[in-house]
Amino acid sequence: MNIVCPQCGFSRRLPEDRLPGEVVIATCPQCACRFRFSVRDGVLGVLPPREDAGSRAVPLQQSGGAAGAPSDVPPGAIIPGANSEPAEDKPARGAGPETEEEEDIRETARRAYAREAARFAQGDEEEAPAPGDTVLLDVNPWDVAPANGGWLQAFYQTVLRVMFAAPRFFAGLRPHARQLRPLGFYLVICVIQTVVERFWGSMLVSALSPAAATDPQLENLLTLLAPKTDLALSLLLRCGLLVLQLYVFAALMFLAYRIVARERTSFSLIFQIMAYSSTPALLCIVPALGSLAGMVWGLACLAVGCRAALRLNWAQTLFGFVPLALVFGPILLQAMTALQG
Repeated sequence: MNIVCPQCGFSRRLPEDRLPGEVVIATCPQCACRFRFSVRDGVLGVLPPREDAGSRAVPLQQSGGAAGAPSDVPPGAIIPGANSEPAEDKPARGAGPETEEEEDIRETARRAYAREAARFAQGDEEEAPAPGDTVLLDVNPWDVAPANGGWLQAFYQTVLRVMFAAPRFFAGLRPHARQLRPLGFYLVICVIQTVVERFWGSMLVSALSPAAATDPQLENLLTLLAPKTDLALSLLLRCGLLVLQLYVFAALMFLAYRIVARERTSFSLIFQIMAYSSTPALLCIVPALGSLAGMVWGLACLAVGCRAALRLNWAQTLFGFVPLALVFGPILLQAMTALQG
């Protein structure tokens, strides 16, 4: 299994016999990020530096590097980058006699180090993952781009994870990450959607133009469908409106979730969920029903994302959609009434 750092994307493969059976604290040797992790739920949250947590610490040891480690590593932890010896078994300053739990942690670290040393001796440290291995999807490729393949690869991987592994993807979002990356991803989706829908609209107008010569009603319909501005201006106007809509929707849902999950809710997290939930809009490349399917799929991703990122039940999750329903419900009803009339 690959454990992936949610901050920098560094991954470390651990054999099945080393996978923890409970929630642990993993330490990334690349950026020193400390995060809670479990095999069942993946990354559960990033810890601030020097936080004294009570869970066991399982570092992501690197295959090489300089010796030495921070002085505040948990008891019995394997020092990232150590070549031959595990961390010294020194109690923390001011600490009393070791408890049974601390002794168990130290013994677990010794056994883990022995297994790691054996793998080094066999020379299979960098072996490819076995077919049955599970790769965690908690890291956001777009957040670490252009590393690991460039921007195009990061965009492609993020699209796949949002659409086909939404619970793990959204559970790995960082609550206080900057909004620039998700906003950039959202703008890419908006540009693609605008260009594709304009293309299909032009194809429809071209296909129906001969029949419109003898049908005044069809001619009026095609006049409405025909683009009134050039592509550059259309992109500017539509992307601007969609970004404004994104911020308004995120603010409404943020206010709602502050009621049911105040400690776990932040505007940055809600903004990320909404931005990445726009991914299914790419289904507009399928003519006719693609845009409708993308809208429904996007709402499903939004609900699953809010539930996974904020760790809510379904009742709490749906509560966040109440403001959106109150604001836009009457507008949709009025539009449906106008169409029927």
